[in-house]
Amino acid sequence: MAHIEFDDVSFAYALENVLNNVTFKIEKGEKVSLIGQNGTGKSTAFKLACGILRPTRGTIRILEGSPEEEEIRRRIGYLPEEPVPYRLMSVRENLEYSASLRGVESVRDAAEWAMDMFDLRVLDMTKAAMLSRGNTQRLALGMATLHNPEILILDEPLNYLDIPTQERLVKFISQSTKTILVSTHLVSTATRLTQEMMLLSGGKIGWRGKFSELSAFGTEDDSMEVKIVRLMQTG
Repeated sequence: MAHIEFDDVSFAYALENVLNNVTFKIEKGEKVSLIGQNGTGKSTAFKLACGILRPTRGTIRILEGSPEEEEIRRRIGYLPEEPVPYRLMSVRENLEYSASLRGVESVRDAAEWAMDMFDLRVLDMTKAAMLSRGNTQRLALGMATLHNPEILILDEPLNYLDIPTQERLVKFISQSTKTILVSTHLVSTATRLTQEMMLLSGGKIGWRGKFSELSAFGTEDDSMEVKIVRLMQTG
């Protein structure tokens, strides 16, 4: 069953086209990176998948439903590129409020899990406004995952994280059976978190495949980054 499906999706801000006739499917349990240069529409695609934006044209299906349905949204865990928790709430209050919005049966248990998972316990009473960028990212990851969603949509998830937290997140994702879509412009991040990639270039999916298949676009001495640049130039 396709967990994420874009069918001929386009989106424009005012008169500027960002996505043009994007079509792809991500099946249950697949882990896929969306790779592209800055400003190519990766974050826009994620907002469309989460129902935050509506496509100018085309259809988006998430878990065989519309991303605008409240029940579907509760089954998604979304991390935006620049998360902004409720600044006047503490870390614990943000986690518990997020859990309650998603209909979690035991709000306290969900918050406790997130604090242990992302090493937030020492910050539990700290206001979000006082957090560093790295600690804000850790809190946002907790808010995105504490309700045990079926799909994780993570926009630059390793941003600002210290090395121990990066390793904790990589381990969590590698052991997960969830459907995971990650956005990044760093190939090193993509290869650590997912098994395959989609290349977004010129508002379209220019290529999709496993990282091992990139060997066709260069020599053994070429880095993955060099091969991806060639893909962008030919796509």
